[in-house]
Amino acid sequence: RDPEMSRGLGDVYKRQVQKCKEANNLADNRKKNILQYSKYIHLKIECEINTMLAGKGITAAQSHVLMYIMEHNGEPVFSTAIHHDLNISRATVSGLIKKLRAGGYLSYEGSDDDERHKKIIATEKAYTLQQDICDCLKKIETMAFRNFTDQELDEMERLQKKMIDNTI
Repeated sequence: RDPEMSRGLGDVYKRQVQKCKEANNLADNRKKNILQYSKYIHLKIECEINTMLAGKGITAAQSHVLMYIMEHNGEPVFSTAIHHDLNISRATVSGLIKKLRAGGYLSYEGSDDDERHKKIIATEKAYTLQQDICDCLKKIETMAFRNFTDQELDEMERLQKKMIDNTI
């Protein structure tokens, strides 16, 4: 073997390996950036909702739980359903419900089937906030999706569903 030839092939191989590493790093950086952007968007939206609802005495997280309960139109809602459907921990659900009850937005009603389970009921005070929460969420949607085409929204929805499927 010609040592010059071996060294030349070695250099070529090293450059190819380096290019592959750089390509992988770019892909990894893109993925990392996408996840960081998702987290940033979530936090930014939550902050905006908190600011908009501050005068109403509830937080973004509380408004999501409240809307979930009100969307059931009087049907029984239990904390386990909130935990599963909103994908938040039981401890968080318990804390949010406790604060909403203390604020007069929710009440409990015993279950006919099992006394250990308590139906969570939205109060009239909660329903007086419903339109304010809806208006707030509409403003957030308008702000977040300004200048998006229908095609871009469809593609974003498709890709987010794909990410959700990948994480289940």
